[in-house]
Amino acid sequence: MRTDRILLAALLPALLLTGAATAQDVPLDLELGYRWTDVSGNEDMFRNQVNEREGFQIRALSYGLGDIRGTNAIDHFRIDAADLGIGPNGLFRLEAGRTGYWKLNASYRMTDFYSNYPTIANPFLEAGSLESQHAYDRTRTTMDVDLELLPGKAVRPLVGFSYSRYAGPGLTTYHVGQDEFGLDQDLKEKDTEYRIGVAFDAGAFSGQVVQGWRQFRGEETLRLSTGAGAGNNPGTILGVPITLTSLTRTSKTDIDTPVTSAVVTGKLGKAVRLTGTYVRAKADGEDESSENLAGNLVSFDILRYFKTLAEQTSATSEALSWRGSIRADVHVSNGFDVTAGYTRRSRELDGYGLVNDLYGSTTTFSGFDPRDVTTILQSQTRLEREEDIFDVRASLKVAGPFSVRIGYSENQADILVVNDPSEVVIPGGQGGQYDRKVGTFDGGLLFKLSGVSLGVDYVTQNADNAVMRTDFLDRDRIRVRGAWEPAKWFRIGATAEQIDTENDDAGYGLDGKVKTYAGDLEVGPWNWLRLRFGMGRFEADNSIDYRIPQTWATATSVYAEKGDSLEGGLTVNFKPFTLEAQLRRFENEGSFAYELDRARVRAGVDFTKMFGIAAEWDLDDYTEKNRSYGTGADYKANRYGLYLRIHP
Repeated sequence: MRTDRILLAALLPALLLTGAATAQDVPLDLELGYRWTDVSGNEDMFRNQVNEREGFQIRALSYGLGDIRGTNAIDHFRIDAADLGIGPNGLFRLEAGRTGYWKLNASYRMTDFYSNYPTIANPFLEAGSLESQHAYDRTRTTMDVDLELLPGKAVRPLVGFSYSRYAGPGLTTYHVGQDEFGLDQDLKEKDTEYRIGVAFDAGAFSGQVVQGWRQFRGEETLRLSTGAGAGNNPGTILGVPITLTSLTRTSKTDIDTPVTSAVVTGKLGKAVRLTGTYVRAKADGEDESSENLAGNLVSFDILRYFKTLAEQTSATSEALSWRGSIRADVHVSNGFDVTAGYTRRSRELDGYGLVNDLYGSTTTFSGFDPRDVTTILQSQTRLEREEDIFDVRASLKVAGPFSVRIGYSENQADILVVNDPSEVVIPGGQGGQYDRKVGTFDGGLLFKLSGVSLGVDYVTQNADNAVMRTDFLDRDRIRVRGAWEPAKWFRIGATAEQIDTENDDAGYGLDGKVKTYAGDLEVGPWNWLRLRFGMGRFEADNSIDYRIPQTWATATSVYAEKGDSLEGGLTVNFKPFTLEAQLRRFENEGSFAYELDRARVRAGVDFTKMFGIAAEWDLDDYTEKNRSYGTGADYKANRYGLYLRIHP
């Protein structure tokens, strides 16, 4: 309903101005109708992957007035929309203005997010349950408005506003009293930004400076889920069954961030262009939470049973980040260009946290000394990261059909981590000074002649140190591509790529290889017919060492995949009739084996110059293989759409 009101509000000026327009650059093109959805099998998996639900849709809308007369307020206007209504992705754009006076760009987006994977956070999977304890069903709506005054002038004031809302229910888990319990979650997040600035053109130099103020407000409420009081682990601890009768937790987060950005571009003669950029953001955040729970619980931290727990937490954080860069683009001669740049990035993060716990009705494990116990925990941490990045690249068109590209970049990162002793839960250093330098060399060769194009790209990266466990020391990528297009009605192409990643230092054991192959063929023997065919293969073999938390022994995690894809399609444009059909098949083997068949058919016919009709059918047939829960995650989803087209 809210989307419909927004659309009607945007359409109203267009309807009022139609009579005043002498030229219509973008004629009205409107498609609206209804989509039906029929899902057999696991509907949650369908929503995880596709999430196309049943309901009304404005499938497409374009309308613009290019030369509005009879009013001094506006002289052009355009609106575009796609998939407004039932979702899962909707878009609306508005552009309007008066030449030389003002220019407005506004957009609205709506995106649905859904997650309920049976293999994630599901301790009862082996017992046959396909309901994850970590799930959500939420919607993000965003709006952006930018107004430019005096467009085309030497100095142009800028005003902008952005708004984002992310909200919806969810499920999560909470560990307390030596057990884990399912919770209902309600999340609301709002992000607002106001900005003002100025853009300028001064001969060979141009740029803009913008000052913005961001405000983030988040609120989360957690409650014990119905029937979750027995916890995920049945049984007793020291002869006492662990249960939870009630839990409520509320958290609020406030973050204020002023943001400054600037960009300046200048030309030195005809051959050199310089560009400088600067961005600075300083965030100040506060977080508070309150929790109350009751049950029969155990704490090994205080070596007691307890009946109630009241917890108050507060935290503050300061985050300063900035980035500055300068780049030179030089046109040396015909076919020879060089670009070089330097970027410095800096990030500082300070955090302080305080946790106050009051355990009520506690007793020792032997049942004596009843009393309340209070614990206080505070911590302070700091992170500093500075990066210096330099890059230089050159492209040269050599003799005949050959061209060459070559480049080098270097990233030097200095990282300081200061942790609080209260955070240390495993042996070994948790903070310190870390340095990492990554050098990247890339080059490419391209051949183009008489409809034939062949290219090869190579990238090699070397690092002197690993900071995170997933950091590589060596990574190489090679890509080969080719195509032949002897005529407009025939094209054939193929690509192949391989990526090798390695860190063989003791304690890391990172080794990965990814291969991708693809080919496609497109034929259009007549103007009204186009045929397409494609196939591909994806292979991955990755491994990394890790620690088993319970025993601290070393083990190896292996991820291997082998996937094949096959697709074909056709387009028929025999006015007033049009037809599009496509069939795709994906089959994957390895760590996560599955099959996915997709089909799509769209047919349309125009009855008159103003009205037409379009019908759609979409199919997704998803099957997982070799899973402990059998076919529980499989689904087959048909969607049918019927749409009215209006294009006077």
